[in-house]
Amino acid sequence: MSTPLVTDDLAREPANDVLALAEAARRADGVAPLSEHTVLRVRHGAPSGSSRFHVITADDRVVGFAFVERVAGEPDSGEIVVDPAHRGRGHGKALLHSVHADAGPHGVRVWAHGRTPQAAAVAAADGWRPVRELHKMRMPLRDVPADAPGGPWAAPELPEPELRPDVAARVRVRPFVVGQDEQAWLAANARAFADHPEQGQLTLDDLLQREVEDWFDPHGFFLAATTDGSVAAFHWTKVHRDGAGLSDTEAVGEVYVVGVDPDWQGSGLGRALTLAGLRHLRDAGLPWVHLYVDGDNEAAVRLYESLGFGMWDTDVMYAPGE
Repeated sequence: MSTPLVTDDLAREPANDVLALAEAARRADGVAPLSEHTVLRVRHGAPSGSSRFHVITADDRVVGFAFVERVAGEPDSGEIVVDPAHRGRGHGKALLHSVHADAGPHGVRVWAHGRTPQAAAVAAADGWRPVRELHKMRMPLRDVPADAPGGPWAAPELPEPELRPDVAARVRVRPFVVGQDEQAWLAANARAFADHPEQGQLTLDDLLQREVEDWFDPHGFFLAATTDGSVAAFHWTKVHRDGAGLSDTEAVGEVYVVGVDPDWQGSGLGRALTLAGLRHLRDAGLPWVHLYVDGDNEAAVRLYESLGFGMWDTDVMYAPGE
């Protein structure tokens, strides 16, 4: 077991090692160990004072890594990954101890993506307890035969999105326009996710980093734009070229984020934009779509189940024991 190096500035060579390490773990475990947000922080760096990188090296390369994001007034939020070829040597425990010792004034919590036995065992052995769940749901966009993974499953009907007349008179559903809609979307996102410690904190830099990613497609980013130029609701879709664990041969879609400004809650915009995005992904020929939803967001789970989604997997957030 090694003592991690803790830094707020990850150099390029270690960053490349971390991305390679994450890919090796994804192949071994069948689930990506780092969120997209963490990958972007590794690739592009983080604003000063916002993040901490914990790195374990062996044989001149990174074999263990943890990332921690700091949000004012909230516990730090972290992720940990250990090289499959270097597991069982105490690196996971060392990283847990490191992020705990380095935590901000409100403590730290760590995500484990998927219910992998290794993550659960490391957390339990060190007295960390589950405190939050993020469900992963999936839905076929075309029929899945009985002899295919996930089958048999008939793709549900996706009706044409319809807006109530009073809502349709006040908003227009259209694609996101790069260079025009950033500030309006950021304002709507912050209001829609004011109580969400990750999504609600996105900045202009965070959005611009996503705009230059290979997967970014403004035609799959739907806004309900009001007559005064604000955004009442939105549905941002994403395409995973690697299949995201749902397909070995085809790209699949994701309901990346759906948000409704609090002033527009109950307007039906959330369901309408969700349908618009799902039809967009289906019409692109994708076989599957998935999404993430907080375990305690029962209303959202019911909405997605009514559209045809089913439970697939769960990410678990752990906190240190008392």
